[in-house]
Amino acid sequence: MNSSLDSRDDPPLVLSLPPIPQLVILGIIFIASVILNCISIISIVGARAITPINLLIINLAVSDIVYSLTIPIFAVHIVIPWWPFGRVGCQLVIAIDIIAMIVSFRFLFLIND
Repeated sequence: MNSSLDSRDDPPLVLSLPPIPQLVILGIIFIASVILNCISIISIVGARAITPINLLIINLAVSDIVYSLTIPIFAVHIVIPWWPFGRVGCQLVIAIDIIAMIVSFRFLFLIND
């Protein structure tokens, strides 16, 4: 029985893709998220159909865009094995990430009410 804190013998918890496919997938998600959410905002504002539901959809699209802006930062972390943005950058990115997810999740419940 190995009582040391060394975890090299433990199997990985998540099987990971190599960095290049990860970056390609993240790039596709980032570009699609920004473009499609901008299209949805432009189509609602362009139609001048500002109803409460459409305002919720616009807010959901904005929160999705804010969330997707953290994707390139995590992509940099995939390429560079250490965190180059410092402690404040880490806290800021995680805060933006979590707040945008909570806002998106809450707007979905508001639409269903």
